[in-house]
Amino acid sequence: MVRAGWVGLMVLAGTLPALAALPPQYQRQAELRAIVDTAEVVDAFGFDAIDTIEEIGTDLWHVRSGACVLEVRIEDLPNPHGEGWVGPREFEVVVGEKACQ
Repeated sequence: MVRAGWVGLMVLAGTLPALAALPPQYQRQAELRAIVDTAEVVDAFGFDAIDTIEEIGTDLWHVRSGACVLEVRIEDLPNPHGEGWVGPREFEVVVGEKACQ
């Protein structure tokens, strides 16, 4: 009887909605890749190479090239999959204005 109770509990636990994200190191890699691959970021610096990409806050980044800095934000996209969807975070890169010293 106890075994049947445990089996029932495990079946119920398997029906609960699940959330799954990429492990932190892979999520960070996806964010960095998205920043570097964004055409607006590339266009902002032209032929100048990106020197650093620095996280300055939650989902807020500074991309630097020489004496110039570009603020970039990561924003979540609306979830079109519905509740209980399992998968990596869906986001977009929002590029701010470039500032040079």
